[in-house]
Amino acid sequence: MSDPSPPQDSAPEGLNPELKREHDASYTEDQHGSTPLDTISVPRQGPAVWPVIWAVAAVALVAITLFLVLA
Repeated sequence: MSDPSPPQDSAPEGLNPELKREHDASYTEDQHGSTPLDTISVPRQGPAVWPVIWAVAAVALVAITLFLVLA
């Protein structure tokens, strides 16, 4: 398999040639953190009213449109 990193003496590429790819050699696999979903909590609220309001509004607008087109 080939090495994806360019040689050190090659010309810089990209929009900003001063940006250089670095590898943190001190990082190890045991330093990863916990997953955010393990500590998240969302308070339970009542029933969702807005989807019902949007559905009623959509049905009303379709009925008004059909009335105006067909009448």
